[in-house]
Amino acid sequence: MDDTSAAVKRAGSAADTEEDFSTVPTTTAASENGFEDLSISETDSNTRVAPSDTQSSSATVGAVGGVNEAVPAPAPAREADEPAPRTSRADSASLSTSSSGLVLFDLTNKPGGTACFSAHTIKTLLDLKLLNVGYERQRLTFIQVRNELAERIADNVTVPALELSDGSHIVDSWNIAEYLERRHPEGHRIFGNSSTKRLAAMLNQFGKTVLAPHIAPLAQKGVHAMLDPESAAYFADVKIGKARWAKVSSLSQAERDTHVQQAIAKLEVVNAILTCEGGLDSTPAQPLGSSTTTSSAASNPLVDTAANGRRGSKSEQSVWLAGGEQPTHADFVLFGWYVFSRAAGHKTAKEIWFAHKPIAKWVQALEAWSGDLARDFV
Repeated sequence: MDDTSAAVKRAGSAADTEEDFSTVPTTTAASENGFEDLSISETDSNTRVAPSDTQSSSATVGAVGGVNEAVPAPAPAREADEPAPRTSRADSASLSTSSSGLVLFDLTNKPGGTACFSAHTIKTLLDLKLLNVGYERQRLTFIQVRNELAERIADNVTVPALELSDGSHIVDSWNIAEYLERRHPEGHRIFGNSSTKRLAAMLNQFGKTVLAPHIAPLAQKGVHAMLDPESAAYFADVKIGKARWAKVSSLSQAERDTHVQQAIAKLEVVNAILTCEGGLDSTPAQPLGSSTTTSSAASNPLVDTAANGRRGSKSEQSVWLAGGEQPTHADFVLFGWYVFSRAAGHKTAKEIWFAHKPIAKWVQALEAWSGDLARDFV
C-alpha cells in the first residue's frame, strides 16, 4: 500500500465540490449507451483523507447542526413584487451586510492560498455579491475539506457550504441560491422570474454534463500543478483516480485540440441565447494574439457599460443571459466553468470562450462586474 492509499480513510459518501472528476471522460469516444460519459456524480467520491491515520477501517463523523434544513422546498421563482417571508433571527443575522453572521467555505489551492478555481463556489460568491451579503470567507484545501470541514458539518460535505448564525449549514450551490432567493429581502434578484430560474437550472446541468467532459480534462493538470503536495496527491490518486489521471496528465496535442473544438461547439447553445434578440452576431472573434482579444477589459466599450448590464450598441440590448440590468444565477452557473477553464491556461480559455463574439463580450462584462473577486480567479 503506497503512502497516498494509506492516508485515505473510507467514511461515508463525499465529494469535495459538487462535481466528481473521477467520472469525467478523457476522450471524446461515446460510451455504449451514449450517456455514461456525460454523467458527473456529486457523491461518488466516498473518501475522507486522514494524513495521520494509517488504518483502513471506516469512521463515522456526525453532522454538527442541521444540514440543508433551512433550504426551502422547490417552488416557482420569487417575483419582484413578492415580499420575503418572515425571516428568523438566524436569517436576519446571516443575510446582513455584516461579515459576522455568515461563514462561506470555499476551495483554494494550498493552506493560506487565495486562488479561486472551483466552478461551483464561484456561483455562490457571485450570488452573495449580487445581494451585497457580508460573510467570513474560509478558504480550504482539498485535504482540509475532507478532514476539518467533514468534522464540522458532515462526511458528505461539499463546497460551497454556508454556516448560518445559528450554526446550521447549507451545502450545494443550488440549495444556497434557493435559500438566498426566499430569505433575503432582495432575493428575487437571484433568478428574476420562473423562466429565468428554469434557464439557470438548465445551464447548471449543461455545465456539469455537457461542458465538463471537455473542459475538465484540459483544466485538471493545471489545477494539480497549483495544489500543495498533499492535496495534489489526493487530487490525482483519489479524487480523479490513478488510471484516469495517467490519461489526463498525458493528453496529446490532438486530444487537447479535440476537447477545445468540442467545447466551442457545445457553447453554440449559449451563443444562440445571447443572439436570439438581435445585437452582436456570432462571427468568430479575431484570432488569439490580435488586438481585440488581448486588450484589457477596462478598454472595452462593452465592459465600460457592464455596471448597468447594457451593451455599448445602438440596440441597447442587455448583455446578460436572462436580460435585465444585472446578471442572475443563470450567468453565474456558466461563468464558473469559464473560470475553471482558465486553470488550463488563459490561452486555452480564450480559445474556447472567445471563439464567438457575444460570449467573449459576456465573459468580459462579467469579469468587470465581479470586481475585486476577480483578482483571485485563476
